[in-house]
Formats: sequence, structure tokens, C-alpha cells
Amino acid sequence: MDILNEATKEVLFGGVAGFAAGYLSRKTGNQILGLMMGGGFVAFRAAVYDGEYLATWSPLAKDDTSFHYHMKRKAKKEAFTLSKRVEDFTQENFLIFGGFTGFYLLGQSAGL
Repeated sequence: MDILNEATKEVLFGGVAGFAAGYLSRKTGNQILGLMMGGGFVAFRAAVYDGEYLATWSPLAKDDTSFHYHMKRKAKKEAFTLSKRVEDFTQENFLIFGGFTGFYLLGQSAGL
């Protein structure tokens, strides 16, 4: 049950950002805005993944700001090759990005 709760949080975390990006890009009529918001969201997730930004407000367990997890992120950054880090990053954030994409499309259709 705990895994299901965490997966739901991840999808909703990405979904809120995706819906906002889709809705705003539809209301402004500017798809570049949606692209920029999506790119910013991916950059934010990359900063959290690498340990460059500690998201103390995040409800996700993978964003834990304890010293142990912070050092684990830093060690991954130095030990893994770039291709391994990209692969691990996409696997770790798959549900978040899936939620972002799905809710972005919903935001696009809701902005009519």
C-alpha cells in the first residue's frame, strides 16, 4: 500500500505541474510557454536528482533532504557515467514525467 501511495503522489506531483503548464499555454495561445514550463520542470527534477537543490517542501520520498540521501545523490553524480545517470534519472522520474505529460494534455483541453 505504501508503494501505491508513493506512486500516486509522484503522478499527482507531475500532474499538477503539467496541468498548469498545459492550461497556461492554451489560455495564452503560446505553445512555446508550455515547452518552456516543461523544460523548467525537467531541469528542476534534474537539480533535485543531482543533489544541487534540496526540495524540503516536496511530498515525495525520493526527494528526502536528510544527509544520508543527499550524500547518496552526490555519490551517484560522481560515480556514474553520464549515460548511466540519464538512464537512472529517467527510470526514477518515469511516473512524474508521465503524470506531467498526461495532465499537460488535459490542461490543453481544459483551457477551451
